Amino acid sequence: MIAALVVAVVAVAGLATLLLVGRDQTAQAPALRTSTLSADAFVDSIGVGTHLNYFDTAYARLPELVARLRELGVHHIREAVPAPTGQHADALRAVGAAGLKATLGNGDPGSDPARWVADGISLIGDQAVAFEAPNELDNTDYADWPAQLRTYMPALVAAVREQAPGADVIGPSFIDSASRALIPNDLPGLFNGHPYSGGLPTEGALDQALDERRATTPGRGVVFTEAGYHNALNATAGQPPASEEAAAVYLPRLLATAFGAGVRRTFLYELVDEKPDPGLIDAEQHFGLLRNDLSPKPAFTAIKTMIAAVQASPGERSGAPLEPQVQVDSGDPVERVTLQRADGSLAILLWRPVSVWDRDARKPADPGRDGVELSFPGLGARDVTVWRPSVSTEPVIERERAQRLELELEGDLVLVSLR
Repeated sequence: MIAALVVAVVAVAGLATLLLVGRDQTAQAPALRTSTLSADAFVDSIGVGTHLNYFDTAYARLPELVARLRELGVHHIREAVPAPTGQHADALRAVGAAGLKATLGNGDPGSDPARWVADGISLIGDQAVAFEAPNELDNTDYADWPAQLRTYMPALVAAVREQAPGADVIGPSFIDSASRALIPNDLPGLFNGHPYSGGLPTEGALDQALDERRATTPGRGVVFTEAGYHNALNATAGQPPASEEAAAVYLPRLLATAFGAGVRRTFLYELVDEKPDPGLIDAEQHFGLLRNDLSPKPAFTAIKTMIAAVQASPGERSGAPLEPQVQVDSGDPVERVTLQRADGSLAILLWRPVSVWDRDARKPADPGRDGVELSFPGLGARDVTVWRPSVSTEPVIERERAQRLELELEGDLVLVSLR
């Protein structure tokens, strides 16, 4: 599906919700910020959804999962807030002890936010960095949820301001975008989206979710508390699947696109396949970054490699800031996010918003290739390293110095590190 990257250097020496998208081959991507963004903030924008209270699933293997989270390199999980005692509480404490932060939620719109916010803080203190409205109430038995949310959200804001004033308050998520018309636009909380792509390229669903935010709560900050792909290739119900290999291409693009479009945090759904399903029939059992036996899927490895490459500085950038110029051979869309590390070195993320998976035929699709040239004015770039996290855990090219770098992009995200 993904052929080798051609590089020339001129040297100076994946039942979760589904946001249906009708776009396939080249997806409409959200407008990305053209300014240089913080590399640390990008890494901090990545979260993973967990179900630590699913004790009859792979989540019972808590120590191993905590080790996998740390290996992945993420800083945030999304989890239901437990009662202050019991197995679920112990699990959340263990996550906190590992240095992970949590976005916490309670699914009952009739609950007392002051109480469950206090419970979350009692377990992990200021590592509870955000509190979320009840999840997807339009897919529950709470028939009067619009009226309940009108009371619940101001109470949640008041509880967080009093008990955790530095934490975020995240608004409600929905299965159906039309459900947002049933609540007032001034209901407090960050916009909460679940942009599942259903086997299609990720950019279209992200664009649609951000359009929805602009139409309902313009100017409001954004968090995506669920997004991902399932790999149940024989499923006949729910959203369409994508192969493990396709998800490994799409998920790094999802994270880069969301961050580049200004999304504060994106939580991938979910950490691990919950129960065995060797027939690949039940979609709900195959959303994980890890398989049910806790072995890494290609997406886990791709995201781990991307995070490590973003963080792996080649050294301090001396002199004036480097402003690489990008030229695309064909003029077809190539997305770009430029990240700056604290020492001034850069990580440039490049990708084409194209399909690598034929959703209807359920087989790989050829994304084609497109040439891109990066040029580095002045004295050029030093310590240039090119990564393809969805393809290899090692750099595909390394050069001490370069004035120009020519790449042929396929469907996967390419990361160029330099100073």
